[in-house]
Amino acid sequence: MGFDFSRRTPKITESVEFLGREINRGLSNFMLEYTNDLGESFASATSAFKENDPAGNLTDLVDAVDRALQGIHKRGKEDHPLWDVQGVSLFQTTTHHNTS
Repeated sequence: MGFDFSRRTPKITESVEFLGREINRGLSNFMLEYTNDLGESFASATSAFKENDPAGNLTDLVDAVDRALQGIHKRGKEDHPLWDVQGVSLFQTTTHHNTS
């Protein structure tokens, strides 16, 4: 799951709105890519995302992924494409631009 926060503006209100849209966009892309593998319970748990609550949406998605992965392991589905996945990790990468 990737987010591009590099296009934010100097105005705080616009930046907050942009960041929220970018988080929701990344979550939507993640759901499009992994819903088939994570199953119906994941799809159901993430179907009620709220446009104005990107942090809550992220929390709900991480919880839904964890529950889906636990279900895969409890059922012993070693041939499942996500069998070796342990959970969701978030990393921050930073690009510094030399302006001199």
